[in-house]
Amino acid sequence: MMIRKLIIAAVLIPAVWFGSAVMHFPRVFQVMLMIYILLGLGVFLLLDAPSVPRVEGWKAVAALVAFYLVLSAAYILGASYLPQYDPAVEMSKIEKIVKPKLETPEARRARLEELLKKSEELQAKAETLQAKLEKLAPTPKPAVAVQATAAGPTDIIARGKEVYDLQECYNCHKIGGKGSVKKRGPELDNIGNLLTQEDIKKKVFDPGYLYADGFEKEHKKGLMPDKYKELMTDEEINALAAYLATLKNPAVPTPKPIFVKTKVEHGFIVYGFVRDKSGKPVPDLPVTAQPLKPGREGHTVKTNKEGYYEIFLHIHNEDVGTKIEVLANNVKKEITANYNPDDKVTKRQAAVDLVL
Repeated sequence: MMIRKLIIAAVLIPAVWFGSAVMHFPRVFQVMLMIYILLGLGVFLLLDAPSVPRVEGWKAVAALVAFYLVLSAAYILGASYLPQYDPAVEMSKIEKIVKPKLETPEARRARLEELLKKSEELQAKAETLQAKLEKLAPTPKPAVAVQATAAGPTDIIARGKEVYDLQECYNCHKIGGKGSVKKRGPELDNIGNLLTQEDIKKKVFDPGYLYADGFEKEHKKGLMPDKYKELMTDEEINALAAYLATLKNPAVPTPKPIFVKTKVEHGFIVYGFVRDKSGKPVPDLPVTAQPLKPGREGHTVKTNKEGYYEIFLHIHNEDVGTKIEVLANNVKKEITANYNPDDKVTKRQAAVDLVL
C-alpha cells in the first residue's frame, strides 16, 4: 500500500509541476502546490505507519515541545520563502488612490486655492530671479520660453508611470521585462506605436473597446477589470495615456490591437510626439499631415503640453499606398499609408515622431 502511494506521488509531482508551468502559474504558486502534495503524501503515509509506543511523563512533554518546534520552524521557513509585502507601502498606495475621492468639494477648493497661492508666490520669485539674471547675463527670450514650457510635460509622464504602479497594472502587463508572469495581458513596451492616447484611454475605461491579437480568450472572459472609470480621475487617465504613448520599443512583440467597438475601415490617423534635440517636448506647435494624392485634404493641429498630436485624415480603401507628408517647423517626414482594405478589425494609423 505504501509503495503504491509513493508511485502515485512520484507521478503526480512532475505532472502538476509541468502542467502549472504550461498554464503560466507564478513560480511561488508552483512551489506551494508541491508542498501541498508532499503534505498530503505525508498524511497518507502516516495512516499506514505502525503505531508508536505510548509515551508518558517528561518524555511526552519533550515530544510535544519538539513537535511544536518542528512545526513552527516549517511555518517560519515557508513564510520567509514566500514574497512579503510592506504594509506601509500598500497603505500609501491605497491612500493615494482613495484620499482624493474622499475629499469634499470645499476641501478640494481650499486645497486648490492654496496650491494656486503657492504657484503665484513661486512665479513671483522666478520672475525676480529672472530679472537679476537678465541684468548679469542677458539671454535670448526664445530660449527662456522653451525652458519654461518644457518642465511640465516631463512631470506628466512621471505621473503616468506613478498611476501605472498605483493601479498595479503590472499584475497583468509587462514593461521592460517587469510585471506579470501569467498570460493575462500583453506586454506594453511598443504600445505607443500601436495605439493613440485616445484609444488607450478608451480601452482603460471600456475594456471591451478592443483586445490584443492572441488575447481573444482573455477578452471574452473579461479578465481586464471594468472598474477604472470609477477609480481613476481625468487627470490620472490622461497621465497614464501620456506615459504609455511614449513606449515605442519595436524590439518587443507587443501584439496589434483588434478593435471591437469602432469602425476602422474609414480614415487614417497620424499621431506622435514632437521634441527638440535634447528630447524635451515642444508644446503648442502646429503639425500638418498632407496626403500626397490629388483631391485628398490635409489637416493641421497643435501639439499639447506633452508635445503630442493626433491628426485624422479622410483616406479610403482605394487610397492604400498613398504617401503622407508630416510637417512641423520645417521638419518633414514622409510615410506610406499601408493597410489591408479588407481588414475590418485593424485600425488604420501610424506613429510619426518628429525631432526639431
